[in-house]
Amino acid sequence: MEIDLLSHPLLKELAQTHALQLNDINVEPRDGSASILHSIEKVGDAFRLVVDHSHFTAKRTEFALNAKDSNKTAARIVQAVQDVVIGLQTRTFEMLASVNGAVLNSLDENEIVHNVLREVMHVLPHCDAGVFRLFDEASGFLVPVSHVGLPEDYSHYRVQPNESVSGEVFATGRPAIHNGRQNIIDAHRVMRPESQSFMERSEIANALLCVPVMAEGKRLGTLTTLCFSGDGAFSIFDRTVLEFLAAQIAVAFQRSQIYKNAVATSQRLEQMRSDLSRKNAELDRAVELHEALLRIFSTSTGLTEQLRAVAELFRVDFRFENVLGLDYRSAGWTDNEQFVIQTVEVAEAPVGQFHFPTSGDAGFYRVLFGTLATFVALDFVRDMSRMDVLNARRKAHFEALVAGLGSDGRHSHHGFRLDRYSQLFVARAPRREASDNTRLSLHKSQSDLQKGMTLSNSLIFHSEDKIVVLVSASSTAALERNLGAISDAATKFSICVGASEIYGESERHLASRDLAAQAAEALSRRGRFGLLRHRDMGVELLLEGRARQDILEFTRNILMPLVQDPRHHVLHETLSRYVDEGKSVTRAAQALNIHPNTLYQRLQRVESLTGRKISDAADFTLLSLACQLHAEYAGAATS
Repeated sequence: MEIDLLSHPLLKELAQTHALQLNDINVEPRDGSASILHSIEKVGDAFRLVVDHSHFTAKRTEFALNAKDSNKTAARIVQAVQDVVIGLQTRTFEMLASVNGAVLNSLDENEIVHNVLREVMHVLPHCDAGVFRLFDEASGFLVPVSHVGLPEDYSHYRVQPNESVSGEVFATGRPAIHNGRQNIIDAHRVMRPESQSFMERSEIANALLCVPVMAEGKRLGTLTTLCFSGDGAFSIFDRTVLEFLAAQIAVAFQRSQIYKNAVATSQRLEQMRSDLSRKNAELDRAVELHEALLRIFSTSTGLTEQLRAVAELFRVDFRFENVLGLDYRSAGWTDNEQFVIQTVEVAEAPVGQFHFPTSGDAGFYRVLFGTLATFVALDFVRDMSRMDVLNARRKAHFEALVAGLGSDGRHSHHGFRLDRYSQLFVARAPRREASDNTRLSLHKSQSDLQKGMTLSNSLIFHSEDKIVVLVSASSTAALERNLGAISDAATKFSICVGASEIYGESERHLASRDLAAQAAEALSRRGRFGLLRHRDMGVELLLEGRARQDILEFTRNILMPLVQDPRHHVLHETLSRYVDEGKSVTRAAQALNIHPNTLYQRLQRVESLTGRKISDAADFTLLSLACQLHAEYAGAATS
């Protein structure tokens, strides 16, 4: 606190009429009595009076005066000093009351931070600068949140607890007064290098006062005031005033935090009410949606009709495809627009997909197709169960036919009846990844083959990893047409199909199935898709049970190096054509567009490279067999 003693009328009069001399002396602040002490020393008519008001001002004043009644005059001077101090105290307490309106009554912590130093400078006008720091728990630093009378870059001057004066005050909870530049420098004994560098670039104050800002025992930060004037000093009274301000600030912060938490709680409650209302609306919508889909799936027959009803009821275009080959597209669906995919799963295995647009009510679409996927999955499970039961019945019916039951040509069962001629097919579905569902793969391949057939009088079922198809017709021509259709379907859908010969005796069902199975196995062994009749297997009838790699190894051993050296591929082609043309030099030369003599020369070269004589029946048989097998098995494999 700074006081102007000459502002008192008595002291001003004495200074003018009695040559009163005043001399202020700085005193180190010490906790103790808050009273004003004095001492008097007489020298003739003159006397020297020392008044110690350091508790309030950090100073004491020496008065020198010539007066006849020295005791009375000294008493009047002491009383005048007390009046000045009391007057300044009164004004200080009056100014402190205004802090309630500007700081304590505020509920906005940003407003509190903005007003703090303004109020400090108002209450302690002898302060030249100030800084308000708050502890940031995330970084572990005391961060300046506002400052007055200091350079702009002071906001970057952060200190840790125990560092510098502010850090020590924060760590100990004890206020600090440092009067004198050297005292301030000495007080900054613990500093990080970057803080030390900042201090060296900054102006050092002549007086520093720092107090902790605490609420309910928790330290929030520090409040620091600075005085740069040469005779500036802070007193115990200044510390008391600043501590009172810090307490006000702490209370304000505490109230603002409570208010902030209350507002946040209110907002959370409002958000919870809003979310609950929204979820209730979504639940009502989902219930209505579920009831609508339940009506569709309980009254409509067939998945296609059900999906069409969904598209019409909800006026949404979409596409659905499943593993059994169904590909439904609503009337307005196009593949050009952006779409979202909703997968239909059964036992964690994907069995279908919905494609629906990204435009429109995206939230409703997700709920719609998520619920629709559940209904489709349930229907799929029921359909699979029905298909499994139907498959078991068809298999049992086939076994009954093999046993000679119900084969009089007039008994009809499962849409099939024996007619004059019959033919059997055995299909092997393409090998899938280990994660694929084998049952679904068989059902799909079975459905694909059935759709591709021209004859509806068929008995089709699957057993283990094979599909068995028994067809019957009144003419062989109808069976031949159906054979071509199955061949096309097998190629299109990458299926290996073996076919028996057309037969008329019902007791040949079992044998024909075995023959068709041999042909399907041979086609799979070749690594080819399509259809192979048993009669077209040729020498492969002798290879049943042999692995594809074993057969290829045989052909390579016989034809080496014709098939391994690219330079001799023309010799391999020549030999293959010669075999295909039945050892006819003329036809082979014409097919290769070469002279017969050139053909002879090439065949001689073949004999030289392979070590086998074409004129030798045994050698030619091996060469011919190797050429045929290599042509069938050297292509790309199906798996």
